[in-house]
Amino acid sequence: MKKAGRFLGIPYDFRFPTLSRFRERMWNREDPRIFTPRVYGAGWTINFATLKDRSTPGFVIAVAVFALMYLNALRKIKKSLDRIRERS
Repeated sequence: MKKAGRFLGIPYDFRFPTLSRFRERMWNREDPRIFTPRVYGAGWTINFATLKDRSTPGFVIAVAVFALMYLNALRKIKKSLDRIRERS
């Protein structure tokens, strides 16, 4: 199996994420696309530099949604760790 490519039109990349690939896909002013392939996994991510240049309100909304998703993930991780500690 290839580590990067497309399946049914959906991009995937299962190579180890790097900082340069992260910048290339999530903050690349030279790429005109707003949605770029994810740094790791399947699907798309947001190119925040292009979004910021095209639409300031869209950029603010995208950053807010991204922050909420990040905080929600941290909350879930904390819950899981608390459950593990309770079992010990």
